[in-house]
Amino acid sequence: MDKNKLPYVFLAAFMAAFLAITLRGLSTAQPGDENVYYYMGRLVSEGKIPYRDFFFAHPPLQIYLIALVYKAFGFNIAALKSVSLISALITAFFVFKIAKEKFGSSEAIISSLLLLFSYSVIFNSVFSFGIEIAMMFLIIGTYFLFNRSNYVLAGIFFGIAGITRLLSLVPIFIVFCIVFLSDKKSFLRLSSAFLIVFLAVNGIFALFLKDAYLSPVYKFHLLKSFGGGENFKEYFDIVKLNWILFFSAFLFIFIKGKKAVNLFFAVSVIYLIFLFSLKKIFGFYFIVIFPFLAIAGGYSIASVLKNIQNKKLAISASLILSIVFVWNLAADVAFLEKIGFRGFERGSDLADFVNSHSDENTMLFGDDSVVPLLALLTNKKIAFDFVDTNNEVFLSGLADLNEILNRLKNNDVLFIIRSKQGISYFKEVRQFLNKNCDLLSQFHDKTEGAYLVYRCN
Repeated sequence: MDKNKLPYVFLAAFMAAFLAITLRGLSTAQPGDENVYYYMGRLVSEGKIPYRDFFFAHPPLQIYLIALVYKAFGFNIAALKSVSLISALITAFFVFKIAKEKFGSSEAIISSLLLLFSYSVIFNSVFSFGIEIAMMFLIIGTYFLFNRSNYVLAGIFFGIAGITRLLSLVPIFIVFCIVFLSDKKSFLRLSSAFLIVFLAVNGIFALFLKDAYLSPVYKFHLLKSFGGGENFKEYFDIVKLNWILFFSAFLFIFIKGKKAVNLFFAVSVIYLIFLFSLKKIFGFYFIVIFPFLAIAGGYSIASVLKNIQNKKLAISASLILSIVFVWNLAADVAFLEKIGFRGFERGSDLADFVNSHSDENTMLFGDDSVVPLLALLTNKKIAFDFVDTNNEVFLSGLADLNEILNRLKNNDVLFIIRSKQGISYFKEVRQFLNKNCDLLSQFHDKTEGAYLVYRCN
């Protein structure tokens, strides 16, 4: 076999193994934030406009991509989840291309391996949080910048990442600073192409929707409550779950002759420091710089192995690293099969209950992790298209909980909550349910806890 083709054989094998691992998760509906986005995609496919017709806390690209998939396939969970899966695979391909063209085949193979089989990438590849799409466009832009010196295309893809998730703006800003310090003319082309895309999309929505767009997309994130100890725990958990990726990337500080990969390490470190400044941290926030960590890690591991002069020692080191990697991956896959991709134990029971206790005019409302999914499964409407009932929406003051609850009084509504979490956190909700609604049933899920279904009319 041609030696130039062998690295691509490894990449194809990695992708095939990745698909085999994620297949169960791809076809399994589960409670979670992704269902909010799926239901919003349904609304957009029906002609609704985000921000004006429903609250959406991010730039628009993700919802319009989901709406296209929904328009083509309807509520097909595998088709909807495939947006994230395809994004992860494309990201791995460009990580491979960057590393191979700039550093070598060994670096490319190790970098793509580190990315694809990190726990968070496997897990989030079948959950549509939108950050996977931003990650993809960000690394494509990096490829055109770093490998092709095509500043216009790089700027365009950076702009597309920016209108997907605002967190991508942090690594983009770091890259812009590096380019500005090295070549101001190139920086002008890069930043101009970026601004054309980013400002055009934001400008159109801001012009027509004004504060209805600016408040949820920008102001909302500044008004979130402080996570405190929860943030530290989330940070620690992500590092622990992806320790091989983080450890390999930070081996970089011991590598000599590393100027070519400085950008990837700098972006990773500065972004990780930046996360400490956020009021709330969620695990998927880290995903956007995983490609940069993977390239730095792949380069570092390859450099360590290449610098071992004793051939037997180099082979032994490679074997030990392979065993550790496979052992860790096996543990991750076992956990995902048992917990992460197990599905929604009481999902079909809840859907059947909703169908048997409602008519065509009955609406759903309540916990944002499950109500959108049940609305999609039963083809019901969510009251007033108020899909995202995340606590922060109300704590920030951008939505009035009491106003929403008062509007529910004149409608036939099944109000579904999770005990001791989600929207049931608010005493106003508990008081409303006790005063205006009847408890119909309770469903206990081994993983998710108890779900309570109320009828309010």
